[in-house]
Amino acid sequence: MLVYFKVGNYKSIKDPILINFSAAAIGEHQDTNIYAKNKEELLKTVLLYGSNASGKSKIMDAFVFFRWSIINSATDKQSKQPIDTEPFLLNTRTRKQPSYFEAEFLINKTKYRYGFEADAKSIQKEWLLEVKATTSNPLFLRIDQKFEINEAKFPDGIGLDKRTRKNALFLSVAAQWNTRLGEQIVSWFDSIYTVHGMMDDDYKNLTTSMLKESNYAKLINELIQKADLGINGIDALDISELKEEILDKIPPELREEFKERMERDMKPVFATHNVYDDHGKIVEQQPFSMAGVESEGTRKFYNLSGVLTDAVLNGRLVVIDELDARLHTLLTRAIIQLFNSNKIKTEAQLFAVSHDTALLDKDLLRRDQIYFVEKDQFGATKVQTLVGYKARKEAPYDKNYLEGKYGAIPFIENLETVLADGEE
Repeated sequence: MLVYFKVGNYKSIKDPILINFSAAAIGEHQDTNIYAKNKEELLKTVLLYGSNASGKSKIMDAFVFFRWSIINSATDKQSKQPIDTEPFLLNTRTRKQPSYFEAEFLINKTKYRYGFEADAKSIQKEWLLEVKATTSNPLFLRIDQKFEINEAKFPDGIGLDKRTRKNALFLSVAAQWNTRLGEQIVSWFDSIYTVHGMMDDDYKNLTTSMLKESNYAKLINELIQKADLGINGIDALDISELKEEILDKIPPELREEFKERMERDMKPVFATHNVYDDHGKIVEQQPFSMAGVESEGTRKFYNLSGVLTDAVLNGRLVVIDELDARLHTLLTRAIIQLFNSNKIKTEAQLFAVSHDTALLDKDLLRRDQIYFVEKDQFGATKVQTLVGYKARKEAPYDKNYLEGKYGAIPFIENLETVLADGEE
């Protein structure tokens, strides 16, 4: 489980900011929205709010880059590539300094703190610590190409410093060389789902492949049915399994498009709808191509269904930018409740960006689960939780936010005057 993520000097982020999943000492939703582990209370969900261009997506970019680097930086194809980081460019000091990334996380019963500093040319610092209640034990420390490796706690890491390029992470190299600890940590990061809510097609194949397993298929079908999308069932077929009589049921005007998608996707997905007679009686079922007929919102929820199902069942972290894009408020709310539920025993967590102010609801979220993101006068991204604003738990969060009491809203001038001034 994620305890916190910290990033500094990256894109619009100048000074380090902290996204903390450790629960604050407040009494809200104790039995639902937090998870107790190893004498710690961790949040199941954190949402970021803020105006356009405030830096919300840059925080997500930072986490995605952090995760990607851990998994991939040791691969051969990265050997001559510059590190794809970018410092805060609106300050003469920071544009010459490395970017900073750190996370604290729990794997089984052990807490780790891992981070690195990097510019485009090299990893300048890197560290991994095992965190105890009162102490932290370094497993390895790195400054440029000088390494200190804890022989007692990380014995199979000895000697791998000589195999670590200046633009590669030692942790990534350790996993590549099959060290137990390196593989364990990199595997945890690899298990995290990172989704852009406007490009959720990337996860369509995951959902479709899960439909081929009966236990997952049942759960995904139930999620789709309970989302009130007018769909009775979902099924995916291999082309080799596609019978001519099923193809005949596709409306004639959609057959060519369906055939093209079928050949491209290899596993066309059908959504089944009721067909009624003039008396309102269900007389048969009509399958429609998910890709060719269903709405954008329906397709997004289908694409995310595999992610949500796997994450909740297997205790994974899900990171989603633009969570609410193309989804109804009540459906987005249901997704959040899925993670906050006390009826499901899971370590799953959700870290997401939202613009939907209807979700700023004391009956849904704790004050420490809501982060407001805005830029200061120097163009640097800052964050603050609702707890930091000392908002009362009875306050109408959505109303107060839109009134500007928590900052992080745009101050939009009258757009009509732009065109009105141009009239003759």
